[in-house]
Amino acid sequence: MKKIVFIVLAIMAICHAGCKKDDSVNSTSANVPVIANTTNAFTFSLTAKSYTANAEYNLSFSTDSLACSLTVVNQTEGNASLKIIDSANSTVYGDSVLTNKVVAFTQANKGIPKNITLVFKGYTGTLTFALARNNSPH
Repeated sequence: MKKIVFIVLAIMAICHAGCKKDDSVNSTSANVPVIANTTNAFTFSLTAKSYTANAEYNLSFSTDSLACSLTVVNQTEGNASLKIIDSANSTVYGDSVLTNKVVAFTQANKGIPKNITLVFKGYTGTLTFALARNNSPH
């Protein structure tokens, strides 16, 4: 199962990284995040142009065994950050987005996610973040 999670995350990363640098941001879809938030899964996807916002979402996870993916492409200006905390307000995961990147990993024993905060300041680019329960044995 662990291999399946990494394959899915790798395919997502390849799809986003394969976009051309000259892809234009469609003004009708820019700055409108797409969010899926269900039990043991959260996804946030945004194509942005000079986007500034703070967003906070409650999460519904029942485990601290997690698979995570962050893909940033075509970032040309601004910055973003994300922080996931548990019920004790301890950081489960945090990252600053200052450049294009692809990050995928699994983790356990760092707390059960309760809340995610995303902060964007003049951000232009495409960001996709996915967090899910990792069903693989440790």
